[in-house]
Amino acid sequence: MTFTVAVGKVDEEITLQDLAHIDADELFTLVDRNRAYLRQWLPWLDLTQTADDSRALFRRQQTKADEGLSMLYGIEYRDELCGIAGFRGIDAVNRNCEIAYWVSEDRQGRGIVTRCVQALITYAFTTRELIRVTIPVAVDNHKSRAIPERLGFAREGILREAVWLYDHAVDVVLYALLRKD
Repeated sequence: MTFTVAVGKVDEEITLQDLAHIDADELFTLVDRNRAYLRQWLPWLDLTQTADDSRALFRRQQTKADEGLSMLYGIEYRDELCGIAGFRGIDAVNRNCEIAYWVSEDRQGRGIVTRCVQALITYAFTTRELIRVTIPVAVDNHKSRAIPERLGFAREGILREAVWLYDHAVDVVLYALLRKD
């Protein structure tokens, strides 16, 4: 099952762009510019040291998309790439998925990720007819936790030491939203 969202506008300021249409050099520059900030929460930063690493990510992502397991999008805010959002861990049999996201530090506080996540939720529930969407977030990442809380997700519990961040494990809050909610 291929799991794709029609590429297009979330609203007048935001577009979700398929990674196939995002420039790997541009994505690498964005990651590198935000490396110190993103490293607080994302365990993969040390694996992205060059634009070639971004191209390898795109290839791995395309394989997962072709298998129906994942779909990630570049977030363009006012026609400028500022982050990534999309689906990971798509389970077509059990009709659920996980949403993941990050946005550059200088674009936070504008509702960009909230609007992207809302668009992804709508697509998951209406077009793909999934029944459950989850968002795992590091316990101490209060800005990121505000997104599922703002969108009405239920806090289901704490996954203890669920993510290894370079030199320590962090607990993760698991949020879920059901279609019937």
